[in-house]
Amino acid sequence: MKQAAVTTAILAALVSGSSLAATVYSADGTELRIGGRVEFRGDFIGDKGAEIDGTMKDSTRARLNVRGSTQVADDLRGFAFYEAEQNTGTSEFKNRYMYAGFATNVGDISFGKQDMAAVQISNLTDTTEFSGIQQYITSASDKTDSVIAYRGQFDALNLQATYAANSKDNADLYGISGLYSLPIGLDLGAAYSAGDNGVGKGKQNQWLLGVGYKLDALSLGATYSFGDNDDKVNSEFNALELAAAYKLNKQMTLKGVYGKSEDKISGNKTDSADFFELAAYYQFNSALRSYISYKLNNLDDVVVNGVETQSEDTLRFGLRYDF
Repeated sequence: MKQAAVTTAILAALVSGSSLAATVYSADGTELRIGGRVEFRGDFIGDKGAEIDGTMKDSTRARLNVRGSTQVADDLRGFAFYEAEQNTGTSEFKNRYMYAGFATNVGDISFGKQDMAAVQISNLTDTTEFSGIQQYITSASDKTDSVIAYRGQFDALNLQATYAANSKDNADLYGISGLYSLPIGLDLGAAYSAGDNGVGKGKQNQWLLGVGYKLDALSLGATYSFGDNDDKVNSEFNALELAAAYKLNKQMTLKGVYGKSEDKISGNKTDSADFFELAAYYQFNSALRSYISYKLNNLDDVVVNGVETQSEDTLRFGLRYDF
């Protein structure tokens, strides 16, 4: 296993930052890179299922990230990554990722705010603006605090194990996952995530299965999960997400996603998500892209004071610059 290549691949999988990051320092085995993005996102019709009173909900955001690495020995390298995000209308940056670790010939070990192990499986279908419903419980989510992670690439198999140590009693989380990539373009993955919900509460857990396939310009993905939100109160869930993408040419890509999730509490079932999404992305060059996405929301109508609160569709227009 080649240490430098594996470390680069794992860092790229962990974050959604730009590949255009600029190297601002490189000497004596130590490197520092800075990157980020500015992204306009305008939502029309609805916002997270709720009706927009005016014309548009502005969800513009900016991200800034810094990554560093240093060669300690022939088979040992240190690395760190930090990324912050600022949303429109706010003056503060919110911490997204913040971790440091060691890269070795048998895998990487890192400490800090980072993704839990299941994310590499849920990413098989988390490909558009409104996808990502498989991050159903905290122990299967990205950007989790106080995580100790092991991530290793062994030929075609990527193994990950994570443990989130919480300062509160009975609130630790853990997860394990594996993703196997066959040479025919087929990816097969599975993950198990679990943890405690806090003092006096039950436990959470999730089994997640995923498959991905890529053939020339076509990419397909499917994920399915089930588990407990809280086993003490018999709160269960299941979730299905399907994704497809087709690259028309160098600039244009079409994507579609279907997502449906269901909560079951003491035998009573309720849909928590039910949608179709169609999106088109246009890449002007390596730094600039635009997109338009329509989310068809199939949840039941819930009207409060004459305003729809959960079943409204969303039309999003975006323009993103990476640096």
